[in-house]
Amino acid sequence: MNGVTSQVDSAAAKPTNSLRTLLILLLLPCLASSIFAMRDADSPPLNVRSDRPALVFKSYMVHEGPDPIESQPLITPFFVFKNKGTETVRITELKAMCSCMQPVATPVEVPPGVEGRLTLPIRTNNEAAGPHEYLVTVKYEDPKPRELTLTYKVVLPAKQIEIEPRVVMVMGRAMSKERSVVMISDQRPERRDSPMKITGVVSSSSLFSVAEAGHSDVDGVRRTAIEVTFSKDIPMGQHRGVITVSTDDPIYPALQIPVILGDRKRPDDEQVFVNPESGRVIVDTIEPKQSSGTSVAFSIPPKWKFSHVDAFPPQVLANVVKTIPGEAGNTEISVQLSLTEIPARGVEKGSLTLHATDGEAPEMITVPISLVWRTR
Repeated sequence: MNGVTSQVDSAAAKPTNSLRTLLILLLLPCLASSIFAMRDADSPPLNVRSDRPALVFKSYMVHEGPDPIESQPLITPFFVFKNKGTETVRITELKAMCSCMQPVATPVEVPPGVEGRLTLPIRTNNEAAGPHEYLVTVKYEDPKPRELTLTYKVVLPAKQIEIEPRVVMVMGRAMSKERSVVMISDQRPERRDSPMKITGVVSSSSLFSVAEAGHSDVDGVRRTAIEVTFSKDIPMGQHRGVITVSTDDPIYPALQIPVILGDRKRPDDEQVFVNPESGRVIVDTIEPKQSSGTSVAFSIPPKWKFSHVDAFPPQVLANVVKTIPGEAGNTEISVQLSLTEIPARGVEKGSLTLHATDGEAPEMITVPISLVWRTR
């Protein structure tokens, strides 16, 4: 009997223990609440702060897919952003991975809640066929300095128009009447019966001249030669120019080949400074009057006598804003770029040239210019 009684008592104790455990679990939240309520009423509240970036993009990567896109000389992907902060965002720099890209952000001063667009025009003329990944670094202040990276992935089609060489370069001093030849090939199968024709060739600089030097048709490919002849009197320093080739093709109305002459070596007493190292002009095709350009500052040696500035293409106006004495006796010259009218379609490279003299010797500084077309 005692064994039976012990088993019954044990069975009765189990529900009692379970009930006790359940009551403790139910009372724990109340107990915790009471303890926190007993805290000093003057204690500061708990603040949770976040340091989230204000500039947010709808997408940080655009991918056109695994198939090649349609052949075109210019592609213009874009990224949409919004200021989700409480202060105005200022975009300070757009750093592209290569010179074939000319990113533009509108606006660059972004009030809270405002959306904008970053357009990434990419010239494909000199890009190889196949997969490409283009990166642009966006630096901004919100007001904390920040930066982010945007990525554009695309597969470019087989080469349609080929330019060889892509850049004409003469390092050091050019020999008298030295020549180079640029070959332009139209490899499009659909244009075999009516290949692209060259209608004009123009040099941006007096340092070299250009002319069409004949063409040939081999295996259905039209090849046109452009002869480049350099001046024997190239001033000291490195100079930039561009060859503009006009065509009768609606897709490729203009082809441009950069030219680089000389080198950066100058005597210690003839150092020149340019800021920034390249200029930019925004071409607004919808509202031409809204087109605008950057300001370029030159610092030239004291013994140089400044003459004038000019720009290419002719539609770019270079206006000297001010000329003042600078540090170490240098002369500081500020030039503002703008447009007088819309350039020919397809023209996206140009140059700004400062002319001066050192006694009777001519001096020259050239700065490359990018023309960024905004179509909106």
